[in-house]
Amino acid sequence: MENQIYIVSGTVLVYLMFFIGAIGCFLPVIPGVVLAAAALAAFKALVPEAPISWTFAIVALALSVLAQALDFILSWYGARRFGATRWGAVGAFVGVFVGAFIPPQILWIFLAPVLFAFAFEYVGGASARQAAKAGFGTFAGTLAAALAKFLIVVFMAAWFTVEVVSAMMSDL
Repeated sequence: MENQIYIVSGTVLVYLMFFIGAIGCFLPVIPGVVLAAAALAAFKALVPEAPISWTFAIVALALSVLAQALDFILSWYGARRFGATRWGAVGAFVGVFVGAFIPPQILWIFLAPVLFAFAFEYVGGASARQAAKAGFGTFAGTLAAALAKFLIVVFMAAWFTVEVVSAMMSDL
């Protein structure tokens, strides 16, 4: 009975981490996918008889590494696709950090990189039109990265649910 309490408590905590992780996909101060994957790995390590496989825990950790890579790659690709130069990329990078500290962060995490990419491009010699295009590309890339990370968390939550439900069904 005590073991069941650990499993149920752990399952509830993992779902809570999925929820926080999903929100964290859109806020830079919370590493959403990493948080969700770490919760899964900790759950499996602390409760070895937990209804999830080690394969799933390892895949979740690999997905968290992929998500971090996608964050950089998609943001960079979006900026470059719309004509950003090195100046715009540096501006977007600075904007991410600045946006994390300006309330409300959910707004500024998207707006600050755009504004900084625009400003750095413009100061770097681009026309206002080119700088605006680079800023939009930065926004598109950042949004694509956030959505990709969110979908990874949703995928992990769905897989977790399938494993938990199938374990419960086999116990009946």
